[in-house]
Amino acid sequence: MTVVTIARQLGAGGEAVANRLAGALGWRLLDRALVERIARELEVAPEQVEATTERVERFVERLGMYLSESFPEALPGAALPAALSPEATARAARRIVAQAAAEEPAVIVGHGAQCILRGSPATLHVLLHSPFDVRLARVREHFGVGERAAAERVRRSDADRRAYVREHFGAEWLDPALYHLSIDTHRFGVEGSAELIWEAANRLFSHRDTEAQRGDGNR
Repeated sequence: MTVVTIARQLGAGGEAVANRLAGALGWRLLDRALVERIARELEVAPEQVEATTERVERFVERLGMYLSESFPEALPGAALPAALSPEATARAARRIVAQAAAEEPAVIVGHGAQCILRGSPATLHVLLHSPFDVRLARVREHFGVGERAAAERVRRSDADRRAYVREHFGAEWLDPALYHLSIDTHRFGVEGSAELIWEAANRLFSHRDTEAQRGDGNR
């Protein structure tokens, strides 16, 4: 198992950094590919996984699922897509992240991978963040929305990811103890952030290989 996990704030450029890093390391990137693996296991569309990932069920969703399961005749079937709860997505993500980490080296983005693989020796856990106003500007540009809508997206994403990690792993999403590196992508940029992680990964994993070789030589 040799893995870098990337946790990121919305608007911090996490996907771009992860893509650059995976290319530099020559490793698999499990971002969209991870969503597709989860979708295949759950036999749903990737868009349904994306809509329910890294968040928890809200009361109205719990109520809707209860009604659809307990009183299907009360709700028009044509109006209901196949139900997929955030909890089902989280359980599948947990299994698939663990499976993927046991395969060839990978950069894994999101899904609480920093918690799923916490304590695994051949892992490097990274948090990518940026100042709120920078994130706001990036979200406005990316989604083509106004300032108020962008601020709502950023705050909702933060709240969802915080709740997801707290509910499923009993941890705090931005707890520095979960991460080996915390990088301000506004300060270092996409390329600079990827280079910092690349250097840390090479130092960490080459050190582990050296220690392993020494251990073998002492047997």
